[in-house]
Amino acid sequence: MTTAASPMPASTTPATRLSDAAIADELAALRRWARRHLVADGAHSSFAPADYLVRVSQLAHVQKQRRQDAELAARRLRERQAKDANESRAQVGAPRRNPDDTLIYPVSCAEHGHLGTVRRAYARSRKWTFTRADNGSSGMEYASRREAAGALVWLGDLAAAAAGRQRRQNAACSTAPDGWEFGDWGDLTEFDIIRTPHYGRAEDGTLYPRGWSEKAEVRCVNDLGGGRMVISLVRPDGSYADPLFVSDQKMKAVGFLWPAGRVRPQPQPHREKLRVRCADIGDDIATVRRRLGDTDRVQRLAALIARLERADTQDLFADLRRMEAETGLLRAQVSDRHQPYEIREIKSWAVAAHIKARQALEVFATDPDFAWAVPAAA
Repeated sequence: MTTAASPMPASTTPATRLSDAAIADELAALRRWARRHLVADGAHSSFAPADYLVRVSQLAHVQKQRRQDAELAARRLRERQAKDANESRAQVGAPRRNPDDTLIYPVSCAEHGHLGTVRRAYARSRKWTFTRADNGSSGMEYASRREAAGALVWLGDLAAAAAGRQRRQNAACSTAPDGWEFGDWGDLTEFDIIRTPHYGRAEDGTLYPRGWSEKAEVRCVNDLGGGRMVISLVRPDGSYADPLFVSDQKMKAVGFLWPAGRVRPQPQPHREKLRVRCADIGDDIATVRRRLGDTDRVQRLAALIARLERADTQDLFADLRRMEAETGLLRAQVSDRHQPYEIREIKSWAVAAHIKARQALEVFATDPDFAWAVPAAA
């Protein structure tokens, strides 16, 4: 609240007549004063007085306007300097006379060579215009020949910059990062390690790779025909990456990358079967985790299932048995009648996870695709 012992530190001088430093100092003083005397702690509160709000608004408005004016002046100065530099670079040659009695002056510069011509807009006109050498286009009218010639130089700079970007974009279409090479869509298969393009639009309107994604493993290749494809991808940590949608031949022409010297992966049908069953069990455990919380057992079990889902295991059947045992312990924990109801109500998901884990162990033990991993004693 405002007291006589602590008056608001506001100046009576109009904000427009204060210097920038004085405005900044007064705004800082007003805000310090507000923090001390305007309380809003829920129990006590006092509204900012109108004169405080008005003064702060006036000062902030003037401060913002001056900053914008300074930025505008600096931008106009840069533009003026660039324009003067372009005009000084322009080299105007000897004129030739047109049938309408106007003179046409060729314009060139050291960096770009011949750029075009400049001439008066019409006989005895005070305005000048240009004609570009590359496409014959004309621009607006200018107050002087020097200004029109400078505009041609500026356009030459733009064209050179665009040509440079186009060269870099063309090079990106045929240059792969170290250790990678462009792959063959027809030979792309499950378990290939690839990098997909970040599509960009080149200067000439074609697609090109602005960059490349991090490497990912191909989970599924769906060829829809007509140049259309959908590639499902998984990151090295097992999480799903954004799929690659190839909608036409133009996108397909950009290509993708796979490791240099790539060897075609061998079919691994067991991985898809393992992924499907473990993902189903993982869904049940995720539900238990949301209800029960991140207990040590649930965390260990979730990590084990995630590893099995992406086949990241040194001993497959040992991990499958561990998953069956852990889900059994979890089932027993939530089935205890002495547990609170909030825990016992998730029993169905824990029971389902245990049954599915036991079924997975039994099915995989007799599946020919898993014969390589079955222990010798089995």
